[in-house]
Amino acid sequence: MRKCWILLFLLPLFFACTPDSAEVSSDEAAFFDLRSYVNEEVDRLTSRKTKVTKTITLNGKTETKELDDLNFANDLRVFREADINKPAWLEKYETKRKALSGSHQITTYEALDSNLVTRQLLVEEDLGEVTRITIQRKTGTVLSNGNHWLEYVPATGYSMTTRQKNRFGEDVDARIVVDWRF
Repeated sequence: MRKCWILLFLLPLFFACTPDSAEVSSDEAAFFDLRSYVNEEVDRLTSRKTKVTKTITLNGKTETKELDDLNFANDLRVFREADINKPAWLEKYETKRKALSGSHQITTYEALDSNLVTRQLLVEEDLGEVTRITIQRKTGTVLSNGNHWLEYVPATGYSMTTRQKNRFGEDVDARIVVDWRF
């Protein structure tokens, strides 16, 4: 009898320790599988030895560099981290689809919970191929409040814009633009 009580006590603890932010496998993904898409793009760009022009603007100061060895896995990490395929979030995003013309469509995922970092994920497709991804993210702490806008266009490059208000210290206004050519 004592073993039953111990088991009844431990069983809920076992299930309570299961992380609710685990990823959903790609064959059961409820939303666009951004993580897998970005991983495929990293492989594509790396295998083609893509040359890029990277422009960084930080609080009004701009620097541009030509690169032929960009670490795409690292640079596109912020896109991968915006993936919304988590079991705990299945009911926390609203999905809207809009047909533009023929096979051209836009799918928008809007956060319903104000605590979610990825506020909006928009995927534009034509003939089943992604032509544009835009993401809006919101971050914040006791000391800062930030908004991030990401745009990825597989044919030409990507951009990341950050505006962060800091309680102490200088606010941050940053933009990174990466254009590539094959």
